[in-house]
Amino acid sequence: MDKSSVSAINFDLWIKTMIAIEFNDGVFTLMAESRSGKNYATGEKLFSEIEREIKEVAPIVEKVTIIDAAQQEEREAIKKGEPIRDKETYASKFITPNPTKTFDTFIVGRSNEYVSAAAEAVAKAPGERINPLFIYGGSGLGKTHLLNAIANYISSNNPKLKIAFATCEKFVSDFVDAMAFKKNSVASLRENYRNIDVLLIDDIHDIENKTGTQEEFFHTFNDLYQNGKQIVLTSDRHADKFQSLTERMRSRFKSGLIQDITSPDVEMRMAILQKKASLENQKLEPEIIKLLAERAFENQMNIRDMEGILQKVIFYAGLKGRDRPAIEDCYEALGGQERSEVKKVNTTADTIISAVCKYFNIKKDDLIGKKRSREIVEPRMITIYLITEILNIPLVNIGKLIGNRDHTTIMHGRNKIEGMIKTDARIKRIVDDLRGIVEG
Repeated sequence: MDKSSVSAINFDLWIKTMIAIEFNDGVFTLMAESRSGKNYATGEKLFSEIEREIKEVAPIVEKVTIIDAAQQEEREAIKKGEPIRDKETYASKFITPNPTKTFDTFIVGRSNEYVSAAAEAVAKAPGERINPLFIYGGSGLGKTHLLNAIANYISSNNPKLKIAFATCEKFVSDFVDAMAFKKNSVASLRENYRNIDVLLIDDIHDIENKTGTQEEFFHTFNDLYQNGKQIVLTSDRHADKFQSLTERMRSRFKSGLIQDITSPDVEMRMAILQKKASLENQKLEPEIIKLLAERAFENQMNIRDMEGILQKVIFYAGLKGRDRPAIEDCYEALGGQERSEVKKVNTTADTIISAVCKYFNIKKDDLIGKKRSREIVEPRMITIYLITEILNIPLVNIGKLIGNRDHTTIMHGRNKIEGMIKTDARIKRIVDDLRGIVEG
């Protein structure tokens, strides 16, 4: 529709947020986020324009109707034969912090030392030094752990302080519910989120494209901030990377300390695995810790996934009646290639290197050296690919075998050949030939 017929703010707040629900018997149904949005869109002049433009785009539409979230909920309940919710009551329940997620159980390294220090500073002096604290980084790197740690520390050391710990999805849901209920429900929502001392919101990036919720959160943020209350937000990206966020909201997110949390290195992963194993009352051999950490690093696993692999290793060891995991359990957990398979074919890295050199009629010194000509680089990458596929050796170790190259170079070579096998018949034939030679 022509945006000039409504203000930019009203268009973003009420019109842009509507979604199509269904088309049935010529009736096209839209849902507004709230009752206010429905009332605005169904105003006589504006509704006529909306209906006219929809019919122009889709002549099959005979009638347009607009409902709000509460009405849609009732429609769904009726379809499923469920009782309709009591609209007189509304309450928000916050997350109970996980007691195991504390600062003591959070492993600190180069990838997270600054954000860990900031989180501890917030916990020790809520609303005084760092406010707001905006933590961003990939999934499974410890952002939620830090929120739990802050909540646990404050609960233990300042039990009189009120903490609201919620996901952004929960805030959105509470807002939609409040708008759907009677007018005192909005007041109840604000009482829940504003009559507090500390607000912890996980995954704030979920507020994107939700203009009405952004408006409510903006005022909640301002109310808390102006009253010296602590705010901590986590996100999977920097505030500047949000695609649909009002500039005043973005400005609030950036008004305090923005700190990232990145993927840990091998040494830090080893410390994390050792700590996790200790909490599980498991004693792991150093070679097992090192293997799991290197594999997790090479495959760019987040901490959560890496800990999941550790649980699999412990589980497999238990199934086999072992008191502690063996290296074979690691290979099985990492993808089923156990060391016994490697021994069975009696293949070594030198076997593969020799086979490649003979196949391409090149010297070993050239293959592992610094030459970068095509007739050397291609065999070198094929060698790397075959070693990773057949021997299951960590990339760091392969780098030492191939002229002390960095693990990222080794990873690039492996991935390059892996991709070419799918698209280049010549490369696939060469790899199959060499695999047959070294394994045959």
